[in-house]
Amino acid sequence: MMTDADASSLMSDNHSEGGSLRAPATKRNAVYRFFNGLFRYRKTSLSIFVIFTLILGVALSFIDNSLKYSIDLPKGKLEEKILNESWIDLQAIAQRQHPYASSENDAIHHYLKTKISQIADEHKHIVLDNDLNGTNRFFFNVSYKSVAYYESNNLLVKIEGTDHSLPAFLLSAHFDSVPSSFGVTDDGMGIASLLGVLRFLAAHKQPKRTIIFNFNNHEEFGLYGATAFVNHPWFKKVKYFLNLEGTGAGGKAMLFRGTDHGIVKHFDKVRYPYASSIYQQGFANSLVHSETDYKVYKQAGLRGLDLAFYKPRDLYHTEEDNIKNVDLKSLWHMASNAIDFTTFIAENEIDENGFDEAAVYTSILNNFYSISSSKLSAINTVLIVLFAIINGAFLFFTLKYKKWHISISNLLYLPISAFIVWAVVSFLATQVIQSSNPFLVSSHPILLVTTIASIAVIIFYLVSRLVSQSLDLKLVCILELSFVYWVLLIYITRGIFIDKSDQKYSGEFAISILFLLGATTSLLGLLGWMFSKSHSNKRPDEQPLLDGASHERYTSDDDDEEEHEQRDRIVLQENEHSYDWSLQYLLTVPISFYVIYNSGWLILQGINKTVQESAISQKFVYFVIETFSIALVLPFVPFVRYINRLLVSGLFAMTIIGSILVLNTDPFNEQNPLKVRFLQTLNDTESTVHIYGRGNDVIPQFLARIPSVEESKTNIETSSQDDGVKVHSYKTKLFPHILPYNTSEEYLEVVVKNSTDVGSFGINFNEVVIKAPKNRLCNIDFRGDEVKAVLVKNSTHGFPPFKQLPDGFSHEGDYVYKDVDGISKLFLNKLDWNNHFDIGVYWLPGINDKSNVLDINVECFWADLSPVQDGRGETKAAIPAYDELIQYSPKYVTIANRDRGLVSVKVKSDNHFATQAIYGIVTVMGLPVRKKRKGLQYYDTRPFI
Repeated sequence: MMTDADASSLMSDNHSEGGSLRAPATKRNAVYRFFNGLFRYRKTSLSIFVIFTLILGVALSFIDNSLKYSIDLPKGKLEEKILNESWIDLQAIAQRQHPYASSENDAIHHYLKTKISQIADEHKHIVLDNDLNGTNRFFFNVSYKSVAYYESNNLLVKIEGTDHSLPAFLLSAHFDSVPSSFGVTDDGMGIASLLGVLRFLAAHKQPKRTIIFNFNNHEEFGLYGATAFVNHPWFKKVKYFLNLEGTGAGGKAMLFRGTDHGIVKHFDKVRYPYASSIYQQGFANSLVHSETDYKVYKQAGLRGLDLAFYKPRDLYHTEEDNIKNVDLKSLWHMASNAIDFTTFIAENEIDENGFDEAAVYTSILNNFYSISSSKLSAINTVLIVLFAIINGAFLFFTLKYKKWHISISNLLYLPISAFIVWAVVSFLATQVIQSSNPFLVSSHPILLVTTIASIAVIIFYLVSRLVSQSLDLKLVCILELSFVYWVLLIYITRGIFIDKSDQKYSGEFAISILFLLGATTSLLGLLGWMFSKSHSNKRPDEQPLLDGASHERYTSDDDDEEEHEQRDRIVLQENEHSYDWSLQYLLTVPISFYVIYNSGWLILQGINKTVQESAISQKFVYFVIETFSIALVLPFVPFVRYINRLLVSGLFAMTIIGSILVLNTDPFNEQNPLKVRFLQTLNDTESTVHIYGRGNDVIPQFLARIPSVEESKTNIETSSQDDGVKVHSYKTKLFPHILPYNTSEEYLEVVVKNSTDVGSFGINFNEVVIKAPKNRLCNIDFRGDEVKAVLVKNSTHGFPPFKQLPDGFSHEGDYVYKDVDGISKLFLNKLDWNNHFDIGVYWLPGINDKSNVLDINVECFWADLSPVQDGRGETKAAIPAYDELIQYSPKYVTIANRDRGLVSVKVKSDNHFATQAIYGIVTVMGLPVRKKRKGLQYYDTRPFI
């Protein structure tokens, strides 16, 4: 029998046990309340989701695009050794500027030949061929009515494969730089990577496929080295290629473009893929004005890839493209990808699948994804038709049978607010930012995007407060955005369908992703209406989105308003488990934000510096800024009404602070400098420096502080070009020391001769001899299309009659190019420093040309910055005017070359050689004198067949 004490004891034990059982339950309730509060549709929860979306999206993009966090240095002994040797090679290559027209270029050629010979001598299956033997000289068509003569000294290496039935694989990079750059990124890292791949292959067994390396020269001003290889006998063996290039200054090496999906898809074999077909689309639409050797190889029928560094362009082609501004990881990123891709191609057969289809591709966190244009077109077509039918049917059902009444204000909210946003953003970008601080985008593009996007969100938010508070607004916005993406997807798919090899739409895969997310979210929202009861008697804020049994409510944070407090209590009591809003948000917003942000960031990083290059580029860059900023906000628009006042206040603060910074931040700094271009011209004993750029008043201000300008009190004259670039010119006493003379006459002399042979077809002939010591580069401009053939003398034979010349390029002792449509410009490139250019010109006067005299303008360039010694043994700067600018320009200024050289001398003929030459000397020989003018003689010519 239980006593009172026992009962009391038992009750005490039960109470203790009950307390211990309730403790875990209490913890579970706390966790439950936390997630319940987080995922309920209230302003605080939504604002937390928005903040986390922004942080995670930006962080993911930053990590993916970061060299530091996405690339690891090698750990294996062989790869460590290869990287160290390649880094030493890079340092040797980049000691000095080494353009084609420099003695340092010859030194780099010798260095590479020595290194390659050391490897080739140890392996019988590795062969070195040197174009310097003079056999690879040729003419080729550069562009319409423009022809180039080139003497090649490429270094070619062939690793014989064991299976000769397989076509060869080409690796290519160029070892020249522009005159103003040390060429570390462009293209020293490409050359160092080729040496690394060569050492890697030499350390392993003989490959299955033949591998050919083209260490080519003179890429910078015409892609000459690649064109020379196309004329080499080894070219016939090649079918695939990998071109290594640099159009920036460090960072990660991007897969710029690929000829077709069949070859691009194998880029997934590299360990650190970094790629986006956005850049491929940019090239295809001519938005990128510079070119690489990839163009030559593709036009020649090869299949391959273009792997290149792509930013920043304000250091590209300047003295800042040097060793101290690049990272060892940059070199390893390019070298390791080249090793991996080459290793795969060398040992595997490549099928023909996808050879005629453009590739659509991207990468994320070292994972590569690609799809052919035809497959993407098929997927897009399915999405377009499927969601149009399903979503259209469900929308019709909900409107007709479920009595979903969409108010006019909800229906028009997105179009009207988007129009207002576009109008305001366009006004700010065009009338405010571009008029007050147009070059800020060059250094702070994200500041502009953040400020403009904040303004856009505020406008969307304020307009949303004027419309109905119904939950319909969210679903209506999602449906309308899906429709916009649907229309864009139809346009893109049509372009792909017309020509599956066309790359003009290959970077717009993001639209497919955005539409899929939006359409799926729309479908889920419509399904909620499909399986719900009638809503005709419910308040707008009680309408369900997905679950007909759980009616969604909004929880307000406006606790100071009694009405909102009462509504919050009702919502908490009735709708504690309504989480369908979070499903819609998580499905559509985070991924959409990342896709838009990362795509926009990549585009801006590739083009924002071009604002310094032309007024047209500036307009395009700001168009991208406007589009990017608005697109970045669109995923949040369906939810923007319900962000809390703290986040709204933060947006207002960002707008105010951002606006102040946009209007007052200096656009140029040491990390993001103003890029100007240099050219020094010689006229008799006068020397003039021309600086080209778009820095408004910044350029003449810093030029006025250059010592030689200050001392001479010379005026800085400014003129404008059609593309918005201004030319600032000043006279200088700093004459070049390339030659031991102080007159342009010693730099360039042009002798024009004629033939006394007469023919019956009216073709005239002149021999033009260009004498330019220590020179490799000259241009000849002809009037109109009179010239029908040009010949570079290379033999002791006489000039052949015109009728014996075949069309196009031919070589029988002399080098000839004939085009009956006419030749208006001739580019001349030779290796010998002191030989003259001896040119034969066959031309036909115009019908109305009574003078029967050929107009000809000659310009020659010097680009060698190597110090020179005068007659007394003193070492002097070759181009002191350039060195002075490098030394005394502010840190926020970088200097690049304007043309093929840094110094230019011209011979101009304004009236058939009848007037005094502006630069240099013109001599006309072999003709009877008609008359003299200003010390020069000009003469009639004779027909020559």
